[in-house]
Amino acid sequence: MRKIKLVHIFVLCALVLPLLAGCVSKPVIEQAVLCEAVSRSGEPLMVSENFTPDIKTIYCSVKLNTQSDESKIRADWYLVKSEETDMADMLIGSQEAAADAPYVVFAFARSEALLPRGDYSVKLSYADKPVLTVPFVIQGEPAAPSVKLESAAMATVIDVLNGKPLNSVNVFPVDSRVVYGSVKVSGGDFSDEVKARWVYEEGELAGVRQQMIAESILKIEGREYLIFSISPREDKTFPKGNYSLRFYVGDTEQLIVPFSIVEAGTVPPLYIGEANIYAFKDEERKEVNTSPRFSANVPEVFFRARIYNAPADTRVDIQWIIVSSDEAGVDNYLAATDENTVTGTVEIAARLSTGKGELVRGDYAAKLVLNGEEKLAIPFKVQ
Repeated sequence: MRKIKLVHIFVLCALVLPLLAGCVSKPVIEQAVLCEAVSRSGEPLMVSENFTPDIKTIYCSVKLNTQSDESKIRADWYLVKSEETDMADMLIGSQEAAADAPYVVFAFARSEALLPRGDYSVKLSYADKPVLTVPFVIQGEPAAPSVKLESAAMATVIDVLNGKPLNSVNVFPVDSRVVYGSVKVSGGDFSDEVKARWVYEEGELAGVRQQMIAESILKIEGREYLIFSISPREDKTFPKGNYSLRFYVGDTEQLIVPFSIVEAGTVPPLYIGEANIYAFKDEERKEVNTSPRFSANVPEVFFRARIYNAPADTRVDIQWIIVSSDEAGVDNYLAATDENTVTGTVEIAARLSTGKGELVRGDYAAKLVLNGEEKLAIPFKVQ
């Protein structure tokens, strides 16, 4: 068997999620599909079996029934047959990764040359034993997708677990500690970049107009949403006025999102400011872990948020929901509720305590309910 070098090969390992004991009767690999993008946890996006010759990266997303720190999964990429180049049965790349997460992702990235049209396959082996072959085809005319941006929005709260905004606003109170901007991305390769430029348009700073105040660049890296943020300098606040967040691909401006920084008393009633989930890393409560993932043996998980201009006697409920747990065998289970009554602009807090023992492992959400209406749900995991 001959080997040729058509591609640069790299491996993306999905984030380690809770270890689930699989039934021994199940196949090791539950599913393996080819796609043009993957989520942050390794799930396939834009699934396909047909790709054009100028495809930059083809992903193989492998869902495992069994995870093990001791075992490896290998992907061998083959050019099965190509009449265009008279090639057949050629190994064009191999990759190996630990089988220690529900999803393992392999990435096949072509070099500068176009891929030969023809039949291809990915042969998957687990613990050095062949398990599954996934065929695909390179065909058609080169039609490289361009990066497309849409659904740009400003937010005060983001889903750190899935990289999505959890609300959409166009004004921020002057005491905001962070301002988020998000944009949905499609058609981009793993290494393509999106630039965000923050501009102060006009306001209380006399004589200052259309001044860039910050700029940042993020690689797409298989994500569906990109989240950008800015914060004021320490012990400072944002200048009041009109701003814009401008999104670029290369040097081409694609989207502009206007927003304003205003006095806190002028934001709408029951405006939700920054909100997050956290836990303490040490017994002295000096170090905080603000994260979407917590160990089952953490004694307490906390929720905090700032609510602005709440009418008198506003009822605030924080509901701790076990969205899904194989360990406990429950779905959408209300584990605990913190109830409060507030007025005005307040910091609210709630906690989920283990009491004795450990938290149940699974997917959770902390829901903020105002006067009986759900306003926000922040997902997190216990593992």
